[in-house]
Amino acid sequence: MVHNNSILSLPIKKRVKFYFNMIKFNNLRFVRLIGIFAITLITFTSCVQEADIKIVDPEVKATFDAELEAVLDLMEDDSSLALEKLDDLIADAESIESRYYSGSAKWYKAYIYDEIIGDVSEAYRHYNEALKDVLQTDDSSLKVQIYNNLGILYRFYGEYDRAISNYEAALKLKDDLSVRQLSDLYYNYGVALKLKGDDSSFTKAEQAFTQSLEHAKQIEYNSNIASVNNQIGLMYKAISNYEMARIAYENTIKTYVGDPDMHEYVGKAYHGIGVTYMEEKNADAAIRAFAKALEYKRNSGSVFITKYDLGTILLREERSKEAIAVWKEALKEKHDKNSVEQVQIYSDLTSALKSNNQYEEALVYSQIYNTNIQDIIQEDDKYKSKSDQILFANVVNEYDAFNQTVPFFSRPSVILVMSLVTIVLVYLLLVVYYRSRSRKEVTEVVSKIQTEFLDIKVD
Repeated sequence: MVHNNSILSLPIKKRVKFYFNMIKFNNLRFVRLIGIFAITLITFTSCVQEADIKIVDPEVKATFDAELEAVLDLMEDDSSLALEKLDDLIADAESIESRYYSGSAKWYKAYIYDEIIGDVSEAYRHYNEALKDVLQTDDSSLKVQIYNNLGILYRFYGEYDRAISNYEAALKLKDDLSVRQLSDLYYNYGVALKLKGDDSSFTKAEQAFTQSLEHAKQIEYNSNIASVNNQIGLMYKAISNYEMARIAYENTIKTYVGDPDMHEYVGKAYHGIGVTYMEEKNADAAIRAFAKALEYKRNSGSVFITKYDLGTILLREERSKEAIAVWKEALKEKHDKNSVEQVQIYSDLTSALKSNNQYEEALVYSQIYNTNIQDIIQEDDKYKSKSDQILFANVVNEYDAFNQTVPFFSRPSVILVMSLVTIVLVYLLLVVYYRSRSRKEVTEVVSKIQTEFLDIKVD
């Protein structure tokens, strides 16, 4: 047994050195165990994780970039050939283990299926496959684009919570994004929150739109500034705060009324103001606003919507002849006969004509309405309106189910558990080994320490 009074008699410098050596000895075996444990953990973690990220030779990189650029030029004219080339690129990228290029090619495939072919199932699958690859790279920009595309897809089919989750995942990478990218991302995030519609989401949507505006103003991103103002107007209209909605729309008008390139947005703002007055049953103000909207709108599809709403308010004011004339003009504009909302004009026109005793003409429009409605009902396998949410949910569930059907021992969770069990077993074996060792080493080290400092007996 070491007597503390003998140690205390040592000079401070020697006393500190004595204590340090004792601590070092007492912790020696523990430190060894911890070191071996850490090495084992690192080794198993390295085995579990997939190897990435390969440095691509500059010449190979240039070739991939050129081929991806060629696919961009080709996809609008010949989507089938573009898909074949992308399959070849994916194979080449996987052969050199480049997650970035395989992910990029899969993302292009998803875009073709989404925007050109219209196959939502394939688009959804390839977006997710692209994301798996890109998550193993350090390219934030491509990750954000894929998250954004998935968010738009989810949002379009009413999966607002999933859309929001994707936008929030993208926002975690905001430090690596440009001001323009941030403005777009916050805009899409705000739209998804607005569409979700609960009080908490409404507050978050306001914050997201504010962020989008702030970033857009930094670079004079005019189309986004106007779009955000109009979205804020729609948001306030949805909760019947028509005065605040009009303020948002008027911000667009005041800012861009003198810019011919922005007149489409000015027209949409006037249309939004007209709708708020319709809701308040202020017919004269609504009619004036719709008339102003038509002065600025250039897009045919957008003009159709304004003329349809203008005819609706005229009919409410018992100005059926004017309403009929406006609706007939609206039908000359581009409109979607696969949209229940837009096909409704034929039914409204039929009723207005009947009220004016124009039965023969009313019959013509009635037949057009019935034909289009039947077509919409029969084409329930296509992705339209609210029924599409169910169909898209099936796509999501099928993909999730397929990706969960993997061999038991290949599942990441199983691999992780097996690794941890192995590490614990190794640790326990080491503990047993060191505990079984003789105390000879202890005696020798203590004796050495005693000899170095002072003559202290050990009991």
